[in-house]
Amino acid sequence: MEKTLVFTHRLDFALRLVDTTSGRNVSARDVTVLVDGEAVHIGEKADGVMVFQNLAKRAFDLTITSPSFETAKTAVDLDAQGKGLPLLEVHMVPGARYPGGVEFWTLCGVMEGIESLSAVRMGENACLIREFDPRRRMATVFNPHALALDRVRYALVDPDRSVFEPFRIERLVDRQTVKTDRVLEMPYKNYFPITPEICGVTRDDGSFCLRVRDDAAEAKWLVRWVKDGEEHFKTVDFKAAETPSLEERGGG
Repeated sequence: MEKTLVFTHRLDFALRLVDTTSGRNVSARDVTVLVDGEAVHIGEKADGVMVFQNLAKRAFDLTITSPSFETAKTAVDLDAQGKGLPLLEVHMVPGARYPGGVEFWTLCGVMEGIESLSAVRMGENACLIREFDPRRRMATVFNPHALALDRVRYALVDPDRSVFEPFRIERLVDRQTVKTDRVLEMPYKNYFPITPEICGVTRDDGSFCLRVRDDAAEAKWLVRWVKDGEEHFKTVDFKAAETPSLEERGGG
């Protein structure tokens, strides 16, 4: 009787890398992924999602390097991801060697205790909040230009106080209704914009870096950072500031 060998492969998790400045997926080409400092094999699906098989660990530090992006690091616990194949999304910050001649505004520096960093473009009002149902986590929006709303990270912006509340879109019900990952807590009025959130990178040594695209007439951005558990905001006009920096203006 002929013997048949059967090989099985366990899919551990899937990874989507996103260029935070454009919302587009990052290809696995020229990307290295390390699990606790050791490089692992990357399998890439047609939609740009990377898959990983037969990992020896369920909890580890994930490091992603690429010549086109700043190094990204995140802690992963696959057992805490719930049932099914975990899909992790990591936003990548373009680096100094980003290809294609794209121009960026850059905000980099060092701040002890900084934990996270992000920004939204000021003056955008193409999509406005109308209602929010906290029980169902459903936001009704005014979206007259039928924006795709196909990113994951967005923010509800209070232009009166120059603050914003980040959230994720879990599901697009239709062009006027989205399901959020959390209950929005910030009081709002019907002229408050919903706009993409651009992520920066922060490191254990206190260094940080944020890059946004130089693709509009205005270059005013509202920057949010968390330091020692407290959020702070600052409006940065990249065209007016020769060397933009973070200056603590107080909590939002």
